[in-house]
Order: sequence, then C-alpha cells, then structure tokens
Amino acid sequence: MPDSTISAEAPTEFIASAIVRLSPRWTTWTLQTVQQHGPMRLGDINSALPWVGIQAMARVVRRLEASYLLERPQHGIYGLSPLGGNAQHALRALAAWHHVQFTDQRPVLADAERTEDALRRLSGKGTIAVLEALEQHGPLPSSELGATAGLATGSLHHRVQQLQTDGLITRTSPFSGRGAEYALTPAAQALTPVYAELATLARDSESAPSPSGVERRTTAHSAADTARATAAVRRSPALTPGMFSHAPVPQTRVPMNLTELSRPSRTR
Repeated sequence: MPDSTISAEAPTEFIASAIVRLSPRWTTWTLQTVQQHGPMRLGDINSALPWVGIQAMARVVRRLEASYLLERPQHGIYGLSPLGGNAQHALRALAAWHHVQFTDQRPVLADAERTEDALRRLSGKGTIAVLEALEQHGPLPSSELGATAGLATGSLHHRVQQLQTDGLITRTSPFSGRGAEYALTPAAQALTPVYAELATLARDSESAPSPSGVERRTTAHSAADTARATAAVRRSPALTPGMFSHAPVPQTRVPMNLTELSRPSRTR
C-alpha cells in the first residue's frame, strides 16, 4: 500500500470541492473548447459543441461563470478565468489517469470525455472519504469502513457498490453485506497525481465561493442520461478528426422499422 497522499498533501475536503466544481456534465468540453480557441461568443461555443443544444449551452456557460471558471473580458464574450486556466492541469491529470487505467474498457474516447468519466467515478457523497479510509488503513471490513468514512449503512452500501462498478475498490473477502472487506484497486492507488492537482485547484479557488448545490445536481444524473450524452458526442458530424485528441467512430445506421418502434405514442 503506498503512503497516504489524500489527508497529508491533498486534504479530502479540498479534493471533494474541486470535484464538485469540475464534475457537472459538459464542464470539461466547454473549458477545453474555450482554451483551444480563445475568448468566444456563446454561439461559437455551441457551434463547436453542437450536440449540447443552445439552451443547455447557455446554462453551462452561466454555471461556469458563476463557478469562476469562465469570465467575460468583453460583453457577450467568454474566456477562461485565471482559475479556469489553472484547472487545465487537473483536467489533463484526470484524462491521463483514465487513459492508463481504463483504455481496455473504452479505447476510443476524446480526452474531454475521459476527464468527465473520471470525474463521474470520483463524484458522489462519501466517495473520497471511502477512498481515503482505504488508502490510510488498507483493507477494511464494511463496519469499520463506514465508521472511518463517516457514512451510514445505507449510504455506505450504495457507495461501495458504485465504487466497485467504477473499478476503484474491490471486495477482498468471500462474504457480502456487513461481513465484506474492501480494498483499493490499482486504478485507485494510481490517483496520487490526480489528488495533487485537484487539491492545488481547490487552493487556487479559496478566494472564490464554493459552487453550492452543484453536487446534488451532478450526482443525480442517471446512467441513461450519461449514455445519451456520450452517444450524441459520437454521432455528431461536427466532431472533426483530431478535435480533443480523437476522431469519432462512425455508427451503423439503424433500420427504419426499428426507429419506428421507438417513436413515442400520441396517446397519454
């Protein structure tokens, strides 16, 4: 087990606050678009990310401005704030970690999509606390893990199930339920540089208010929402080769008889 890195160099609350700021859907895509092209109008940002939709894009831009990641150097023009520029280090670290740990599962992804998927895996109530507990104390039975992470039984059960699905913890005992024992996976043990960059970003943002309420909306995204958003990215003809580091994979056409079956009924 490597030396503890969360509590010493990267406090839990710092990491969690940076994740709350960065994890809402389309944050990374928008920041990387503005970083790549320079200050842009809302319509130009939306043209670069047409799968988002203009109304949704307006909400994303307003949220990023409220989170101090974007600023308006001119009326109607959005550019990276100093904090948004500093966030690029954390975004690159997240993408690099995801690329190394999860390439076999999802080999063709843009760096922006890798970053958002990495943030999704680290989001949620108690995620960082559970990872910190296992990093500091090694494999723990669920009763000790819940007490150390400060999670009630129901919350702990939901969190460990999600973390197992996301490949960050593994059950090391043959037992399930309260008798189960859990440990970090190699992917979670490799998060040290990510923690460091997230903590640095949180320190940089100490002068800016924390974006309260964002975590509740972020963690409420369903798997179906994420799947639809990912499919929209891959289908978009505007995603030119090389944009955000990969060319899209063309999808096969769906026969008309199948699409007819998916049409909503006119009746209520």
